Amino acid sequence: MTDTQLYLAIGIPSLLALVNLAVILTLFTSLSGRIQRLEERMDHLVGAINELDKRLTKVEIKLGIQP
Repeated sequence: MTDTQLYLAIGIPSLLALVNLAVILTLFTSLSGRIQRLEERMDHLVGAINELDKRLTKVEIKLGIQP
């Protein structure tokens, strides 16, 4: 085995492993951002539900309905 063959046998898989790692990190960063946006939407939805519950409680009190 020549030196060039050895360098190629070791270098190409190492280079591919580094490229793969870079792709995985990019995907993880993208996924993290998407999860953060989902959490913000969920927080907004929970706030809207709480506001609706407060409104319904006021209507129940005015109508004399026991919750």
